Amino acid sequence: MKKIKLLKWCGFFFLPLLLLPIMYVKAKHFWRGETMSQKKVCEKWGQVPLDIAKFKVSEDQESIRASMACALLKNQKHYIGKDIREIQKLFGSYSGHYFSDMIPTYLIETAQKRGEDTWQIVFLIDRHEKISQIIVHKNCCD
Repeated sequence: MKKIKLLKWCGFFFLPLLLLPIMYVKAKHFWRGETMSQKKVCEKWGQVPLDIAKFKVSEDQESIRASMACALLKNQKHYIGKDIREIQKLFGSYSGHYFSDMIPTYLIETAQKRGEDTWQIVFLIDRHEKISQIIVHKNCCD
């Protein structure tokens, strides 16, 4: 009888500890949404060197921005810690949306018909409005 109580207590205590990493990954995916790895970004849109001036004036030409996404992700350390106003001066007006209008986002692929995806570059920020990470994020749904 004592062994059964002990097993129940251990199961009650240790099961959540085993499930915690899985719940964290699922919650992170839910909160952040679907993202694309740097490797997949490079495979999908190529590896054109980042030309900030060209990126800035290519608001209506998402394919140009998309082709530079790989280089931007590879060199994101140059932008980590920069203020969001600096990013807007460098890269131009935001064209996407990620939880708030103050988060720098740039569309790189817009769905043309139902079932296609829309992708954007997102400059994640910390509580001081400084860049903490750059990701490529799937913007919403079908």
